[in-house]
Amino acid sequence: MKFHSDWKFTQWQSVERVANNDLTRVVALVPIIGYLILFNDQIAEIASFRVIAGVEPGAETPFFLTGVAKMRLVFFGSLLLLFSNLIFKAFRPHVLELAKGDMEFAARVGERYSVHELAALEAQVFSDHWKPRLPLFWKVHDKFRNKKPVVTGYRPDMRNAMFNAHGDYINYLSREWWTGEMHTFRLARVVSLSLGIAGIFCLLFLRWISLKASLETFF
Repeated sequence: MKFHSDWKFTQWQSVERVANNDLTRVVALVPIIGYLILFNDQIAEIASFRVIAGVEPGAETPFFLTGVAKMRLVFFGSLLLLFSNLIFKAFRPHVLELAKGDMEFAARVGERYSVHELAALEAQVFSDHWKPRLPLFWKVHDKFRNKKPVVTGYRPDMRNAMFNAHGDYINYLSREWWTGEMHTFRLARVVSLSLGIAGIFCLLFLRWISLKASLETFF
């Protein structure tokens, strides 16, 4: 049996930290307003850093980048973050809203999940298309686990008895299923992460340029 695990930084729980954090959700709104500003020549001229700095037309700008260039950096950086956030929301596994980690999800399963829901998880993990993720679930005493259902078949009123008899198994099963969900839609994960990083880079570059110009003006 071969275990399949992508680099943790590319799994959904890590992509969320880039594509769906508080800052990203706020900055992603900028393109909606920024489009009206950036592509309106009159507003762009009024908002120009030359005007703000009191530089005469034709004179060399004291800034490393022109005002329009900075506005474009803000606009396109924010646009990249917007696309990153939209892709994340379109393809993310819904279980990520319930639990941010496999241990947390296993605890939620113990608190909330019914016998029927656990049987559905087990059936999905034991299906032919499932790719094994966690050795702690699939290896028992250095031997690979047989795909033989354990919780399937229990009556709903036997939930407590089921957990008493198979608590550790259910815990590992839940963690295996959650980890598998974090590996879905690989292309969407990579694209969302890449766009988010590119957008953040644009904004950080703009911040560095502004700080550099401020220091040069000060000294």
